[in-house]
Amino acid sequence: MANVTVHKKPRVALLSSGDELLPVEAPLEPGKIRDSNSYTIAALIENAGADVLRLGVARDTREAVTSSLDRAADEGADLILSTVGVSVGAFDFIKEVVESNGKMDFWRVNMRPGKPLAFGEYRNVNFIGLPGNPVSAFVGFEVFVRPSLERMSGKMDGGRQTVRVRCAEEIESDGRESYLRAKIRVEEGVRIVTLTGHQGSGNLLSLVQADALLIIPAGVKCVPAGQEVDAFLL
Repeated sequence: MANVTVHKKPRVALLSSGDELLPVEAPLEPGKIRDSNSYTIAALIENAGADVLRLGVARDTREAVTSSLDRAADEGADLILSTVGVSVGAFDFIKEVVESNGKMDFWRVNMRPGKPLAFGEYRNVNFIGLPGNPVSAFVGFEVFVRPSLERMSGKMDGGRQTVRVRCAEEIESDGRESYLRAKIRVEEGVRIVTLTGHQGSGNLLSLVQADALLIIPAGVKCVPAGQEVDAFLL
């Protein structure tokens, strides 16, 4: 075969935003947190087979956000991916800037964690805005971004592997489709799953300890011990 059809490797522009973000090596200050999302999400992008254009952290001004998004478009990004800035805070300018130079199709989804997730277009480049909380950003990437990147790369069956698991304990939910951090063990050929503890969307430790995301369907508020559900393998 002298000529073959290929898919271009997706190029993803990654942006964090917020005056509260500090570099990981900086000492903590009152009202500040370290920027963990850019490392987590950049690694996930590369793991999904795409190239990363790291735009750094944009300050909480329209000018800074516009400059970063313009750079993404000017440097040929196939997708712009942001963390933070699409919520309802007084200084969350990303949604406003995207709408002024493109469109925002939606900016909330009925899932947990990760409700403030946005999709739109900036200067003819697709845009996805992930939540700011670290676990919410991770889950939003796995549910929405990874399958998108794999489809852009030519894979027709992208996404994490899903398996059936049996709950070792009763699990409560709030009725939204939920993705809970969990640990799997195998007993007599059956995958048994337990939660890794506190499920707060800022709790990175429970994510580090997890090897699966337990999927609780929408409308379900209680899963009895012994019932089987689906889980993403991490």
